[in-house]
Amino acid sequence: PNGIDYDEVKEPEEVTALPTVEIPTETSKSYTEYIEDGDAYYINEEYSSAVNSYTQATISNPNSIEPLIRLGDAYLKNNMPNLGQAAFEKALTIDETSTIVKVGIARAHINQRNIEVAKDLLWEMSTEDPLVKYYTAIMLVLYKDFTGSKNLFTELVEADELAQIPEWIKENSQIFLNYHETFSYFKGGEKIYLQAMLCKALTDVKEYEAAIPLLFDIINEKNNYRDAWIVLGYAYLNTDKILDSIDAFTSAKALEENKPETLFFLGLAYFANDEIDKAVFYIEQADINGYEPKDQIDLKLGDLYLLQQEYSKSAAKYEDVLDVNITNMGVFIRVVWLNVDKLGDPQKALKYAYVALEKHPEDAMSYNLVGWSLTALENYTEAKKYLAKAIEIDPNLDAAALNLGWFYEKQGLITLAKEYYRRAYTLGQNNSIAGLAATRYNNLQVNISAPNSP
Repeated sequence: PNGIDYDEVKEPEEVTALPTVEIPTETSKSYTEYIEDGDAYYINEEYSSAVNSYTQATISNPNSIEPLIRLGDAYLKNNMPNLGQAAFEKALTIDETSTIVKVGIARAHINQRNIEVAKDLLWEMSTEDPLVKYYTAIMLVLYKDFTGSKNLFTELVEADELAQIPEWIKENSQIFLNYHETFSYFKGGEKIYLQAMLCKALTDVKEYEAAIPLLFDIINEKNNYRDAWIVLGYAYLNTDKILDSIDAFTSAKALEENKPETLFFLGLAYFANDEIDKAVFYIEQADINGYEPKDQIDLKLGDLYLLQQEYSKSAAKYEDVLDVNITNMGVFIRVVWLNVDKLGDPQKALKYAYVALEKHPEDAMSYNLVGWSLTALENYTEAKKYLAKAIEIDPNLDAAALNLGWFYEKQGLITLAKEYYRRAYTLGQNNSIAGLAATRYNNLQVNISAPNSP
């Protein structure tokens, strides 16, 4: 009401039990923290953020080779092979003998389709090293020496424990051998079919650029090879060549109108190109034609309907995902958010929040979702318990700080609301939570300072 100075409102005695969250006053981090942040981003496939963290680590410790190797790899994953090459070459000035760095430079050339340069670099190194042997085997695939590559992949898979082959190299090598085995079932099968299978293997192990020239060869020889067009479209899609991807999937669709995989990936390509209506159409068609796994369809349609502001349809699709797959906390967050903020159904939000808590009892976000939903239901006593627990588990959870701000705002405790919005903004570090916290904080500032009505 008018005339009340909200900054003078004091926190009720009972609320003082909430844990205190320290807001860091120093924004710079240590070298180790930058590396740890970069690794977390890398694992979550947030490669741009990983690049930023690893870059800060190189500045923090310019004489260390470790962040440069990580930076080079993150650039490659982020489809920036020229910058990846530069990072690896800088690392080479620190350690001229590093095999990982030399292979990194070769990988960067592969991703720029400088195949001859990559081959020369690999040929200079000893194939006794598992990493060199693995990429030499890939290089032999590119030069269509399929028998030679198979022999190297076999050596990597069958090596004894003393050879200390990294597990990811064994797993990736086995993928190539599996396609060789499948091809062996087709007696008298043409070499072009094996080539297509090995291109699929290259995309399976995320060597997308390496697959593209081989796929060109296949399509030049056999223009009506539908599966080659699909794999080419997929390789383009994963290297951010979106228009080329759409063209490739459209060519595949022309060869078989209702193949669900083609329709699904064509929808994804239009999604990547921000053509949302077309993306919805093709992914819905993939669903009609039986694309599996079904939860992938539901997840993408949930995202697309959300962009179209079809909130009920979006929530329904996310709920379908949770009926079969409860591992993705992000889907729980979207279901709770939609039901609280867009659909006005906090009771349903609470239902799914409790499922999240049951399935992920150690995750601070689960408690945050329950507290968020209870706040929407104005059950403040219970909401406080869950939000406090979320912060106890993870003092840096920006979403819990945001919801505590809302919790206090709804009760008119503006000083505390502003404090938690400020914390959410600091903890969020320019993410969407931070943006929302800033908006809410500023709205409170405006409301508090507004003149009294006449």
